[in-house]
Amino acid sequence: MKRSSTVHKFTAIAVFLVWVAMIVAMIVNREFWADALPFVLLVSVATMVGTALLSRFWIRRKSVPSYGSIFVFPSVCVFLLFSADLLWNEGWHVFTLSFWEQPKGGFVNFIIEVAHFWFVCLFPAAAIVIYFQRPHDSEQTHVA
Repeated sequence: MKRSSTVHKFTAIAVFLVWVAMIVAMIVNREFWADALPFVLLVSVATMVGTALLSRFWIRRKSVPSYGSIFVFPSVCVFLLFSADLLWNEGWHVFTLSFWEQPKGGFVNFIIEVAHFWFVCLFPAAAIVIYFQRPHDSEQTHVA
């Protein structure tokens, strides 16, 4: 095993542990995060699965997964979750201008919530992409 492979593994584990620490902090501060925790876990798991599938797709094509994947799947998963949640709770009213001009924040409040979820989902995506960036056994040359 080469040193760069080990560094990739340790970096991926460290980034994943940061995400676990964030989830544990949400569980400990349950009174503040009780409503958001199921959504965070759902989006995080979807991000992990999607990023792993995308990384494996690129590896199968003899290419290395790009670091842009770190931003793609959290963005897609958070957008889908918030869009589905808005349509489910508010209906077609979300497509009117009056919905986004509400006195309790409206569009700015929505963007802040999306940014929080997106930030939390960056960590598992980064861990997976860093892990798949490591040199694979088939690419390494064995010198005797």
